[in-house]
Amino acid sequence: MSGEFIPILFASLCGGIFVLALLALGIYLVIFSLRSKKKAEESQNWPSTSGTVTLAEVKRSVNRDDDGNESYAYYPSVEYSYPVGGQTLSGKRLAFGGMVAQKNPASVQKSLERYPVGGQVTVYYNPEKPSEAVLERQAGGLKWGLIVGIICLVLSLCIACPLLFGLIRSLTSLAN
Repeated sequence: MSGEFIPILFASLCGGIFVLALLALGIYLVIFSLRSKKKAEESQNWPSTSGTVTLAEVKRSVNRDDDGNESYAYYPSVEYSYPVGGQTLSGKRLAFGGMVAQKNPASVQKSLERYPVGGQVTVYYNPEKPSEAVLERQAGGLKWGLIVGIICLVLSLCIACPLLFGLIRSLTSLAN
């Protein structure tokens, strides 16, 4: 009886860890997306000031698969300075939410044309915390983060239910 119990317990433990990781990822993505949406909505009422772009460049991230093949993703990186209450602050956030990476660096470069280094931009800042600022009062990548988060939550439930019922059935048959 104990010889049969250990593989069942091990399989359930491994499956349980996977389900918990998937569940945690789903919860994180959903909460992150909803918070970003809320911040974007709040920023609609934030005051604005004129800022200066200090950096605008295309950043590249490298992804390697198991075979060592590389793929690249590109995203915009913008830094700016802006005055609030006699202080000069700096910011890096374009918009709330995640950055949606692109496969084509030229399309990212084109999006950066709105932010030439030395150029003037409108900076929207949180009046309660002026160091929190954005150039675009929207939530970027919100839709994809929310969709992937919901998919992770549904998958974790779809995997957890059969796993739990199988464990209960196996333990019941071992007890008999």
